[in-house]
Amino acid sequence: MVTAFILSSCDTSLDGNLDENLAPNTSLTVDNIEVDEGSRLSSRVSISWWGDDPDGYVEGYEYAISDTSEGNWRFTTQTDSVFILPISAGQEIEDVLFAVRSVDNEGKIDPNPASIEFPLRNSAPVTELNTLELPPDTTYTIASFGWTISDPDGLPTVQKTEIAINDSINGWIEIPIEADDQQEFFISVDINQDGDSEGTADVYLGRNYRPSSNQLDGFRLDDTNTFYVRTTDAALAVSEIQSYEWYLKRQTSNVLVLNDDAGSTSQENLEYTLNRLAGLNIVADVIDITDGEGFGSNGVVPLSESFPRIIEPTLDRALSQWDHIYWISSSLQRNINYAPEILNGFFESGGTVFFTTLSRVQSSSNPILNFLPVQEYVSIDASRGETGFQIRDTYEIRPIGNGPLLNYNGGLNNGIWPFIPFDSGDALYEAELLKRGFFTGRLEFYEGPSTIAAINPEGNLIFFGIPLIDFSGYGQESDVEALLQELLINRLGFTTQQ
Repeated sequence: MVTAFILSSCDTSLDGNLDENLAPNTSLTVDNIEVDEGSRLSSRVSISWWGDDPDGYVEGYEYAISDTSEGNWRFTTQTDSVFILPISAGQEIEDVLFAVRSVDNEGKIDPNPASIEFPLRNSAPVTELNTLELPPDTTYTIASFGWTISDPDGLPTVQKTEIAINDSINGWIEIPIEADDQQEFFISVDINQDGDSEGTADVYLGRNYRPSSNQLDGFRLDDTNTFYVRTTDAALAVSEIQSYEWYLKRQTSNVLVLNDDAGSTSQENLEYTLNRLAGLNIVADVIDITDGEGFGSNGVVPLSESFPRIIEPTLDRALSQWDHIYWISSSLQRNINYAPEILNGFFESGGTVFFTTLSRVQSSSNPILNFLPVQEYVSIDASRGETGFQIRDTYEIRPIGNGPLLNYNGGLNNGIWPFIPFDSGDALYEAELLKRGFFTGRLEFYEGPSTIAAINPEGNLIFFGIPLIDFSGYGQESDVEALLQELLINRLGFTTQQ
């Protein structure tokens, strides 16, 4: 018997429509702000919001400021942030709209964004000069200026910072703002002095002395000048103008005399030096660096306030304006100790230095011995009671090679100290010296190393360990001009003016 099975198919599909994706909802933590006019907010505000979705989840948010037309919304996954709300240019107060809308996991956007108007008041930016980054009271044709800007509404609201010289009405030039959070600015000016009384300067940016396309006009040579700086924000509010005055001298020569003689005869020594140079037809500019008292265990003075406080690039480049430096000093504890740092650019550009002060014994660890052509100072035998060296009037200062014979005429000196140069060929002069034994009290001519002047191995620095004015005392006059002819012109390449 055959049993037949009849199979029939069943329709298992579901009838009906799928539910449409519902839009998310958006809320602001604060949806209304009521303040009186005097209590309006800064444009820097903290805003928070949240969203929910009835049939999914919120993927993120879009926000817009002032303009809510499509294309002006920005996406974020955050639920709070600090915003700098823009105030229209020229407006001190304004109500600024902020709107936010949720976006769900299927890309649906809340059609009714949450919004709020912030009653804002713009605050003017602030400009402050940096005291340690301003020129000294007097400069030649290179100067630097530093300042700091801030804004209660946030640095991104700052539109520009500008500088001017003397004419603050029509002479403003803009200094680039290179980042939204840039607070500090530093510029240098290199002044062209071709005009009779005024100069134009190229402007350099930053500590690395980057050239710019800017020029400043109207510098007054041999006169007082005023530097102005101001800052403007996006609402066109302007900071108080800051200003600084200093005296600008015209450079007249390629020779600079640094007067570092802080003794009682400083002015006499300077005039003597300038007269001796004039006798060789050498004209010199002068910077007085006689300020400062010694401090610390080695008694070294702080760097002179007549120098710019910023060594690189300002002081380094300022000194490089001259080809030769004639440096007179009253002590090895004065500004010569900073020479290795402040003369880098000067030497790199081929400059030469003549430095003269009384040679006195220094510790072997003193870094100045790595700069001056002094390998070490002559030692004494303390066990025999030796107390140092002495030189008297009419004693000879003898050339080692070329140069005139000199007679010392500076009175009795118990402090002079001979030294040993790096190489015997670097010695230029030796002194006729006495040495006294403390216990015996006897004076005898010293027969050991007696170098008192030498040139460094590079040939660009001479140290003369006796002030040259000491060759012209007590009615005696050694041939100092012949000495300077040999050392300055023949050895160091100082040039004369015809």
